[in-house]
Amino acid sequence: MPSVQQLRPFAEAPLEAFRAASGPVALIQQPPESVLQRVAQQLGQAGTLSMSTRTRLAERLLTMLQGFQHLEVHLLHPRTDGEEFTVGRMDTCMLVVKDPSVSKLHARLRWHAQAGAYLVKDAGSMNGTFVNAVPLGAHQEFQLHDGDALSFGDAQFLYLHTETLHEHLRLIQDPV
Repeated sequence: MPSVQQLRPFAEAPLEAFRAASGPVALIQQPPESVLQRVAQQLGQAGTLSMSTRTRLAERLLTMLQGFQHLEVHLLHPRTDGEEFTVGRMDTCMLVVKDPSVSKLHARLRWHAQAGAYLVKDAGSMNGTFVNAVPLGAHQEFQLHDGDALSFGDAQFLYLHTETLHEHLRLIQDPV
């Protein structure tokens, strides 16, 4: 999986080429909130972000892309409708999250081709799966949307369509 720094040069590629190489969706693990806020303030003081003209999601994403070069970007490449993507601490999971609050097999993401989105379902984890800070109920499957905050225990991720990631990588190449 590439880091933000490794993806930056690909921002110059046309969107379709970027999407073909990256897949339709990305998960970016978010830094702790206190660290993210401190970096956002530093970037804001440097005049690189214009808070008054961007949404909260855009500000958060731009801060992550500008201030955290080594964040891992998990590019999801579903091949078939219904394909599952497992999340947990086990090395056999497709997304391994080495955080003690994450269960061995924590959650499953299932590709829904018609919607062009993943559905998330908790796999009976001890500390829960959350979408935008709302816990998923037992056996509940929830369709994810561009910009959703997805948490597995205490590990937080940002769920993004590749188009959104590409657009924001381009913005940090040539800030407005």
